[in-house]
Parts: sequence; C-alpha cells; structure tokens
Amino acid sequence: MVPATLRWTAAYREVDLYQAALRVYTKALFQWRKALSVSRDGKTLYDFCRHGLRNLEGIHRDLSTGRFTFRPGAARRHTFNGKVRTLYLYPWEERIVDLLLYRLLSRHLDRCLSPSSYAYRWSGYGVDLCQTRIGSVLERLPKPLFVLKRDISNFFASIDHGILRAQLAAIVAPDDYLGRLLDQRVRFAYEADGQVVAAERGVPFGTPIACLFANLYLTPLDTRMETVEGVSYFRYADDILGLAAAPETARQAADACDATLAELKLAVKPSHSLEYVLAEHPVPADPFLWVPKFKHLGLEFRANGVTGLSRDKARKIRNLFRYALRRKASRFRRMACPEKRAHLAVEIARAVLLDGASHVAIIDYYLKHVRDEAQLRLIDRWLAEEVLAVTFGSGHRKGNFRRLGFDRLRAMGLPSLVHRSRLIRHGEIQTSFFRWQECQRAKGARGVAPGSVSLFPKPRSSRHATDPVGKGDGL
Repeated sequence: MVPATLRWTAAYREVDLYQAALRVYTKALFQWRKALSVSRDGKTLYDFCRHGLRNLEGIHRDLSTGRFTFRPGAARRHTFNGKVRTLYLYPWEERIVDLLLYRLLSRHLDRCLSPSSYAYRWSGYGVDLCQTRIGSVLERLPKPLFVLKRDISNFFASIDHGILRAQLAAIVAPDDYLGRLLDQRVRFAYEADGQVVAAERGVPFGTPIACLFANLYLTPLDTRMETVEGVSYFRYADDILGLAAAPETARQAADACDATLAELKLAVKPSHSLEYVLAEHPVPADPFLWVPKFKHLGLEFRANGVTGLSRDKARKIRNLFRYALRRKASRFRRMACPEKRAHLAVEIARAVLLDGASHVAIIDYYLKHVRDEAQLRLIDRWLAEEVLAVTFGSGHRKGNFRRLGFDRLRAMGLPSLVHRSRLIRHGEIQTSFFRWQECQRAKGARGVAPGSVSLFPKPRSSRHATDPVGKGDGL
C-alpha cells in the first residue's frame, strides 16, 4: 500500500486538469446527449465550453490555492435494465475535478490494487481480459469444476463511510488539501426534495471517483480471497467469481468471501449468491447445484468448453439492429420499391455492425469471446428475416426468402456475425471499446478538422436541454 504521504502538491499538475477536461469534452463524440445533461446550476456542457479556457483557468487557480470546494449535486432516479438507481449530477466544473481526482488516484494506486480486480483500472485491465482469463481457466481445469458466484446488493449505495475514510487515510494525508477534497467526495452533498443534504452512506453513483472508491473498498476482499490456495478468483466491480477443482476449496473460498463482505458491512443478493458444480452430466455434490453452464458478465460458460451468449445478451444484439431499423421507419414508408427498401435496410444493418462506435464495441466484445457459431448463425438468420420483414412489410416469414434470396442479400452487403467473429479471432479486425481514430478519420472526411474546437452538434437552446441517463464520465 502507498504510504500516507501522498499530497496534493506532489500529485497535481495543470496538465492533468486539461487532460481530464479533454476526456469530458470528447465523451460527447460518442454519446452527444451527455453534453446536454444539467445539474442544479442549469448549465449544459455547451454553456461551459462557451468560455472553456477561462473556466479552466479559474479551476486551476482555485485548485492551486486550495480554494476549490465541491458544490452540491442533484439526485436523479433512473431505471437501468429494470433496476432503479439514483444518479448524482454535478455542475461541469465539479465533473471535471471529480474526473481529475479519479485519474490522479488511479494512476498512483493502480500498482496497489489486486491483479484479480479488472474494473475501473488505470490501464491493462478490463472486462475483455477478465473474460479471456476465465475462459483459459475453464479450459485448463478438469471437470467437474466448482463455481462460486457473489453479487453485492446495491453496492455503491452501501459503502460505509467510516471504513472508506480509514482506507483513504492510509494513503493520503488527511490534513492535506487532497485529503480534504476526497473527504468531500466521500461525504458528498446533494439536493433531494428541495433540500441540500450530506450523504451518510454510499458513494456518488454516476461519478468517476465513485469507481475508484469501489475498487479501494473491496481491496481487503481481494487480498483475503487470494490467500485461499487452489481458487482462481476474479472480480469485476461487485461481480465476484471463484473457480476451484475441489469442493472443500470452493467451500473455504465461499466462507472467506462471506466473512469479509460482512466485515465490510455489505450484503449479497440472495438470488446471486450461488455455488455450482459445473459438469456436462449431473453430479451429486450437495450443497453445490449441478449446472451444465453458467452466466457471467454477459457470456455463457459451458462445461463442454464452448462459450456462448447469454439469452439476454443475444436479445440485446438483436435489439440493436431492430431499433436502428425502426428509427428509419419514415424513410421506408416513403419508398415504394422493395429493392430500394432492401438496400436501405442492409445499409442500416451494416452501419450498426461497422460504423457506430458504441454499437461496434458492444458487438465486437461478444464476438471476440463467443465460440458457439451455431448461436451466431441463428442471429444471422434472424437479421436476414428482419431485413426482409422491413422490405416487404410482411413480418418474419420463410416465404420472403423466395422473393429475395439469402445470396442476394449477401451480395447487397448484409453483414454476418459468424464471418466477423472469425475475422476478430484471427486478428484481421482490431477491436476496441473506443474507436477514436475511426471517428477522427470520419470527421476529417466530412471536412471537419480532427482538432477543431466545435466537438459537439450545437443544440437549439440549452434552456430546453434534456437530462439523459448516463453513468458518469469515468465509466
């Protein structure tokens, strides 16, 4: 652990502030609606950017003299995949400084975090590496294999301030300005029901620094689990997975995990507190439940060694294509020629798979790890049926293929998930969660300089700006 001598004057540089601001600015290149979100001050990112250099100079001056303090945010409730969460939205000055703190602390603490922790790391980690290593362990260990899964209930809102502040005090001198800034983020202020209150528990979900706090808070769990011999341990945020070849080892790991979470004053979701025995055929191993496959972070790991998509993620991929086609419904209605409608539908499908930065990242992540080509082939067939349904307006019918065959659709350019998956696995396509270079080239092709100041589409009026859902600039 880093000694408690990390101080603001040694950690902060002016260039760090401008790098954080650039990250906030460029976020809207991928999700432009985030630039329209407002907090208690009623301002959007466009309002901040109108005098961006002057505002950043003021922030730097206040940070250098120790006068910057965090203003209260706004608590907004949103639903993510059926789960109600409270997001905390702060003015843009606070968002930039919050991201600055996240980057400063992440850089200094990365070497102190566990190699078994894969989320919210400074570099070299992520869900892609986590899933790759899980797949390698599953291939290497003999079956039956004993699986431990835990998912913390309402994790970000359950973090105990006393424990977190003690962990921070072991790293940052509490009397230093950096310590005071972090303490403001632990005991964060926000407005709810017209009143400004200070949080007594939890961290501000939706802010970058909350991700760092989450990793730091669970470091004792990582340390404890890594002492259990014979267990392959993986943690992505609050998703915990342990793999062991012997039931006694898995039981020991489960006891260690539950005891440490209790010490951290955290509770697990009963529906996600699971202990499996993974095997192709039923195996009596009470209290472990026999399963031929299990789901983790969107992938379905199977006892036969083949990795597939979970049902909800397969539906998610289909929905990316379905909603993209629906958004162009008015254009389809204006076209009377089925041939033209088919070409437009194929063009939209190609754009989802090849052009959209966020969609490409999501789909390519799954295609890189999925080995069940039969499952991908079913999605390919569904996509062809969806294109024909839009073309002829007759729904998913096999008879549509007699009117416009599959080979003809392929000749038009209809993409194939099976083919793209093979290209990714053979290194013909470089996958990434952020396609900055591709976006820059596309902007340059349209005559926009990659380094231009006007990074976002200008809204009609900031007074009518919406408050879109977002998880924060650090996620």
